[in-house]
Amino acid sequence: MRVKVFFTGALLIYLTSTMIGEELSLFIEQEIPISLTDQNFPFKEKVDKAESLRAESKYDSALIVYSEVRINAEENQNIEYMARSAIGTGSIFFELRETNVARGFYRKAIEYSKQIKNRRLENNAWYGIGASHQVERNLDSALYYYDLTKGLFEEEDNKEMVASLLANMASIYYSTKEYRLAIKKSLESKEINIETNQYRLVGIDYRRLGLIYSKLNDFDSAKFFHEKAFQIADSMSYLSDARDALIDLANISEKLNNFKDAYKYRAKSDSIANKIFIEGTNDEILDLKEKYNTAALELENERQKNFALQQKRYKAIILIVAATLVLTALILLYVMNQRRRNTKALAEKNEEINRQQIDELLQKQEIASLQGVLEGQETERRRVAIDLHDRLGGILSMVKLHFSVVTESLSKDDQAHAKFMKASDLLDQATGEVRSISHNLLSGVLMKFGLVPALEDLKDKISQTGKLKVTLYSNELNNVLSAEQELQLYRIVQELISNILKHSQAKEANIQLTKGDESVNLIVEDDGIGFDLKAVNKKTGIGLSNLKARVAKLNGNFHIDSGRGAGTTISIDIPIHHD
Repeated sequence: MRVKVFFTGALLIYLTSTMIGEELSLFIEQEIPISLTDQNFPFKEKVDKAESLRAESKYDSALIVYSEVRINAEENQNIEYMARSAIGTGSIFFELRETNVARGFYRKAIEYSKQIKNRRLENNAWYGIGASHQVERNLDSALYYYDLTKGLFEEEDNKEMVASLLANMASIYYSTKEYRLAIKKSLESKEINIETNQYRLVGIDYRRLGLIYSKLNDFDSAKFFHEKAFQIADSMSYLSDARDALIDLANISEKLNNFKDAYKYRAKSDSIANKIFIEGTNDEILDLKEKYNTAALELENERQKNFALQQKRYKAIILIVAATLVLTALILLYVMNQRRRNTKALAEKNEEINRQQIDELLQKQEIASLQGVLEGQETERRRVAIDLHDRLGGILSMVKLHFSVVTESLSKDDQAHAKFMKASDLLDQATGEVRSISHNLLSGVLMKFGLVPALEDLKDKISQTGKLKVTLYSNELNNVLSAEQELQLYRIVQELISNILKHSQAKEANIQLTKGDESVNLIVEDDGIGFDLKAVNKKTGIGLSNLKARVAKLNGNFHIDSGRGAGTTISIDIPIHHD
């Protein structure tokens, strides 16, 4: 479960998983009213620093600062900040999902809080224990601790904490399928968040309500709340929240068979996902720069300390200088050795690149050669098909006509009449075989009606054999492919289905042919035994070479996804040439 951390105030933390149904919000109030004495000021500054580091996910640094707070608080017998340090440390381990460790620190905080009778600190610690149980799916325990803390927060009119509790309780009821209670708690949380201007949390409440109504099959209400969630996230530039809402809307549209809206929502969510990726990359760059600057500052401090140490140990200067010279010599030797290794590695890399270029050239030549062979095969197919259909078919038709004349002239009682009828039947079978062979060589359905009807015809013929159940899904191609492209795609499907029948031991196969904005996508998949891609790539089988050549001829690309016992999926994209 991934965790996002947001600041909702100076030191107010909100966490939520990307799965809204298992949403978890944890408010840890370090800004509980305190007595601002001179003794408390240094502790408060360190706590502020630790919370700032935690918000930036710099957990190791935050733990170090909280440890310093604890040690200083123990030395000064400041029990209040011993409790605050324990709560802060527990919250860090909570975010790291070390829930057992987190509970240990929360219980320490409870002990300290009871000593100074600070109910608010104690209540925060109990609340953290409840949240840790919810993460572990101990939902009854989580509800127990939430009920334990809810009353005090309501008495103090601490609306943010009450809203957080209600949100967590709604998530628990969602998980236990008590949807009406989940709706009730979500609406209560939403109203408080509106009142306290926590609009991002309002959007999360709306999305949870949308998911609950989806579970109840009330898709109109679900769509209403998901649209509300998207409007808030979009208006406040919460990209991840907006993308999640769009995905939910797409899922609802698909359930309602409104695939046009589903496509629109998914396209928009993909656009937001790209933006999230770009912004995340920029944040990583800034974080690396900050780490570099911090490391440089630490290095500078270390140099200053070393210089001071050298001043105090003046008598050891000669030894240090000698050691430095030796170290410098070693560094120079190391640099020279590394430079030699780098030069050698660069030469090997260039040699590898040249070898790859030669291999690519040979592969292109092989594909070009195969394309010529395939073109020759197609030409010969057409010639043989036409000769069979027009010439041999015509001759057989004339023979049939003569047989009919002879048969009509013979008496039915004549023994020759029966022999002529038998010969006539065999002649009909021969004519049918010639027509079938001609159509197989040059698909008649393809030439007359186009690719999709030809694939439907192929699907029916294969399925009728009972050896393989074939399904076909396609949308309107609207004549975006040329006759040559349709023929090549038809041949590709023929070859793939043939391979499935020969090798895969599959029971079902699925053919998908869809048109996009810039390309036509063909997917052929089966539920067979699959194969080892690495082993196949090492071989130079004619079938795979033919497939590569046909796809290359169409300026397309293809991808094979298979494994032992996992079936096989082959995806091919053919670009569309717009006029």
